[in-house]
Amino acid sequence: MSQRRLLGIFAHPDDESFGSGGMLAYYAHSGVEVHVCTLTDGAAGSIDPGFLEQAGAGTLADARRGELACACRALGVAQLHLLDYRDSGMEGSADNKHPASLYQADVDEVAARIMHLISEVRPQVVVTHDPTGGYFHPDHIKTHHAVARAWSQLSEPGSWPAGCTAWQPDRLYYGVIPRSQLRWLLFLLRLTGRDPKRFGQNHDIDLTSVGVDDRNIQVRLNVGAYLSYKEHASACHRSQGGGAARHFPNFLAQRAQRYEHFVQAYPSNGRRHIDLFEGLDGSAA
Repeated sequence: MSQRRLLGIFAHPDDESFGSGGMLAYYAHSGVEVHVCTLTDGAAGSIDPGFLEQAGAGTLADARRGELACACRALGVAQLHLLDYRDSGMEGSADNKHPASLYQADVDEVAARIMHLISEVRPQVVVTHDPTGGYFHPDHIKTHHAVARAWSQLSEPGSWPAGCTAWQPDRLYYGVIPRSQLRWLLFLLRLTGRDPKRFGQNHDIDLTSVGVDDRNIQVRLNVGAYLSYKEHASACHRSQGGGAARHFPNFLAQRAQRYEHFVQAYPSNGRRHIDLFEGLDGSAA
């Protein structure tokens, strides 16, 4: 069997840890060559200058780049790939208008860069954000659209950028939060006095408006044995609070994070299964 490879394509530094960190660690420590691609620099938002000095970083983007490298080491990622678009901030913010932001980037240009990466890595499995971006962040949604655009061109003759060798991964998945799990998270947040409509480091995420119907989820991956890697990776992202799980008692955090969930986007007729590589022999379809 040839080397199995997985490519996770995410919008920001911390998406690889807070969202799918258990999955990445699971496969990295199960013999899969795991690659992470991060599209933006995480530069949007404010930060205490004292934090930057303590982190030995001149800018927030520098600090977050270091945090991302730390997290990927903790997860066991084989290689990190950076596209270095500027973080666009939340929808409607001034950061949307920055000319170097992912928000302003041409989706075909981003898709072509993703195709270059797929040609280089040659993964059997690709994982990215769902159409809502999980919580409607414009960079997550743009990442989704760019991956979808790239995917639609993978099998089209003449569509590959110059210098690329065509490669068709077997499967494309979206990392998602099931509504059943979200109900538990909302309960825990309220139980600990936190407002689920003002979640996150910048209090700009409304968790009551997100989530995917459990009936639409194909994979419920048990990552319980790998949560320590996810916790260590999340802790690397100090500028972002180190992850929500740190605010809950350990037994509650373990229960809430034991499973990570994925929708199989391609092929679109997938049945429920327990492993992203289930049924694959390590070669492209």
